[in-house]
Amino acid sequence: MRKWIEVVSYKIGFTKTEIKIILFLLCAFLLGLLVKHFKDASNDSSYLEFDYSLQDSLFNAAVGNIDLEDPVIVDTLEKRVASKNELLDFGTSKTVKIEIPKKKSSPKVININTAGMAELTSLPGIGLKTAQNIIVFRKEKGNFVKAEQLLRIKGIGSAKLDKIREYIKFE
Repeated sequence: MRKWIEVVSYKIGFTKTEIKIILFLLCAFLLGLLVKHFKDASNDSSYLEFDYSLQDSLFNAAVGNIDLEDPVIVDTLEKRVASKNELLDFGTSKTVKIEIPKKKSSPKVININTAGMAELTSLPGIGLKTAQNIIVFRKEKGNFVKAEQLLRIKGIGSAKLDKIREYIKFE
């Protein structure tokens, strides 16, 4: 066998190691084909078939699905729908866009120096804790003179101040 490998490697131009690797891969491939053939031949199991029609009809009855083959139901559907194609038409040409109205409850302008908890929490982005912080700050430091003083209160940043600026006044 060694002489045969040397002759083949000389004629092809491969080294002895390369020829041995190629022979190993060929043997492994042929062995795999043999195993697959015998495994497929021995695996002649038939599949079990199940009839779920009774469960399907019970489910459809419970959910309220209808059988479109029933002529009475087809007649009532034809009265409600112009054509069967209209049932299957999922195109966007007939869609109706419904706009949900946005909440338009804009708070009224309040005096930040005299406002209570309810008035302060009506401002956008001001919750109970921030309203409480405004009242405590107002009691300790006095009335607010300008909007930038609100930035010293915990819970109010520049973005929140910009949201509430048009709804507050200083008197």
